[in-house]
Formats: sequence, structure tokens, C-alpha cells
Amino acid sequence: MLIAINEKEDMIMSHDANKKETYYCPSCHSEVMLKKGEIKYPHFAHKKTTVCQTATENESFEHVVGKLLIAKNCEIFGSEYQIEAYLPEINQRADVLIDKTLAIEFQCSSLSIERLKERTTHYKQNGYQVFWILGQKLGQLTSLTELKKHFIYFDNDRGYVDFCLLIDKEMLVMTHYLAHNGKDMIVRKKSYSLQDYSLKELLLKQCVIASYSVLSPLKEVSRRKDRLSRRLLQSDNSLRVLQEYLYQQSYHLLYLPEVVYLPSLYHPFFKETELVVRLIIFNELKHQKKRSYVELKERIISEIPNEMLDDYANLGKYQVIDYCLSLYLHFLKELTVIEEISQNVFHFKEEEVLNNAQWKKFFKKRSERLTLPLKYDMIIK
Repeated sequence: MLIAINEKEDMIMSHDANKKETYYCPSCHSEVMLKKGEIKYPHFAHKKTTVCQTATENESFEHVVGKLLIAKNCEIFGSEYQIEAYLPEINQRADVLIDKTLAIEFQCSSLSIERLKERTTHYKQNGYQVFWILGQKLGQLTSLTELKKHFIYFDNDRGYVDFCLLIDKEMLVMTHYLAHNGKDMIVRKKSYSLQDYSLKELLLKQCVIASYSVLSPLKEVSRRKDRLSRRLLQSDNSLRVLQEYLYQQSYHLLYLPEVVYLPSLYHPFFKETELVVRLIIFNELKHQKKRSYVELKERIISEIPNEMLDDYANLGKYQVIDYCLSLYLHFLKELTVIEEISQNVFHFKEEEVLNNAQWKKFFKKRSERLTLPLKYDMIIK
């Protein structure tokens, strides 16, 4: 711990503490020891016989320095802050609490997804906005693991983004997850110096201009089908739920309507599951001819198997569906497969478009470009 209370109940930072005084834990109120040595940063520690549910003993050097860097940034840019703020209503400590409502958790080591969800839920239910910032090891992972997905945030300006603090460079790295092309994750990164930028503003507002281009979508779709075919031949277990759903609907993964496979950029988390979302949207519009955004979203939620939907710690339950639905509707509008006859109400025009030679010619020439900020204009907030 970096903070304890003295006999007068004043909050004292460990580097300002005196070994001659007595100090207590702010949460469990048991006496703590001040440890000042040549190697480790000064800190408070509970006695071995003490049980404290919020104790953060044996912190890594990275974790301690990270909290101090965040505090220093708050001082530079005039934000009110408290290190290791104990929040009695949820019996949790925020690594740093900014302006009394913004909780920062600097996560340098792995933890269970259940624990991550629990802590995040407690913050939100009690009126705190929480941002999990990753340490170097977690933040620089090249693969998007199941745990790392739960540290990702979403907003209409930045899309999917996570945050990593590099203590040696005193920089915050913002990673934008643009899409998945069936093989690789497409990301854009930007670094910000904590000497030059307010951490609070970076977390809440900063947006990077980024883009990714696909010069030949039809070729990309062909490659994607080839990869799917190989995975089916290898009995890839990750496709099992998807195969079962499509089989029940009298479809095959490799023989869906062509417009379902396009565009070739897919949701960064969903991968093949997005094909199901698109199929539901396409069939609903095709059979009903006219549908609102809300009706389409409700249809997806009611029809898609629960096993295909993950409940992420820092994303709204259906934000992933909003992303897929908004981009796919935008794409269908661009192709004139549908038209928006009133705000967020769409009319299907398959007979006029999908069998039109001009449409096929258009796609042979088309290049697809994904940019930030993305096309979120249709998302219902």
C-alpha cells in the first residue's frame, strides 16, 4: 500500500511517512507497518496475522510506479485524485480515483474474468466510471485472448479500444481494434506522453484518425471461404455451434447468400459469428420487406444462440450487435440493396439490385476502406 492513515486519521503517503509514528489501513483499520529499504519503493504492509479483503501486498515495481505516474499526471493537469482510494460502499480500492468518480485500475498481472467482471460491475452499480489500464505484459500481447477482450472499451468515435501504460517511457498506448479479415486482426496504435496529455482526457475523449483498405474484396471473400473449407475438413471445434445453427436453418457455412459474406472486413471479436448476424438481418429484410433498426436488433437478439454471444466486462451487452448491425445496414444502403425510407426504417429492394449485372460489375471494381471514426451513425444510443 502507498497510503495509510495516522492517529489523527490523516491520509499519509508512504514516502512521507515516519517509522516513529503508528499507521492504520484505511479499509480494515488494522495497524500496518512502514517498510523503507534501499531496493523497494517505500510502502505500508499488513502484519502477517491480519486479514484484509482489499489489501494489495507484494505489489510489483511496475504497479507502484504506474500509480505514481497517474497521480503525477493528475497534478500536472489539475485533476483531483486519490491513490488507493478506499470505497466503503463496494469494499474495493481504486488504484487511483480521479475527480471522485473516475476509477482507474492499473492491471499488471493476469486475473480471472469472473473477478474482473465483479469489480467492474461494483463500480458501475455505484456510480463510478472505471477504466482498466494494462501493464506492459498484458497490454503488448499480440493475440486478442479471451481475458484481453474484457479490457476493451467501445464508443462511437473510437470504435473498440484498450489502454496500456508503459512506465519506462511514461506513455499511454491506445490500441484501436478495427476489424478481422478472417486471418489477422487489424489494429492501429498511437502513443501519448503523460507529460503532454491529460490521462483523463485521453481516456474519455482522445480519438485517432486511422484507416485500413481492402483493394479486392471479392478475392478476400474467396480466400476466407477457402480457410473456412479447410477448417471444416479439419473438424474445427470452434465452428461447431455455428454449423449446428446453420444446419437447423437449412444452410451451409460455405453456401450462404453472397451478400452475407461481403464486405470482407469483419467484427474484431465475432469472426465467423458475424455471418449469422448478417444472415438474420438479410433474411428478415428479405421476407418482411420493411423493418426498423430496433426490430432488426430485437430479431438478432432473439434468434442468435446464446453460445455465440459473450458478455464482456467493459462493453454493453449488445454493443457488439450494434456494431455489426450498423455497419451491415450501411453497407446494404451503399449497394442500394435497401433504402432508408424514414429515420432508421429500411425497405428491401433485392429484385432490383442483387440480380443486376451492374451490381456485380460494381463489386469487381470496388475497394473497401475502413476508417476511424467509423460509420456508427445508425447505432441507437
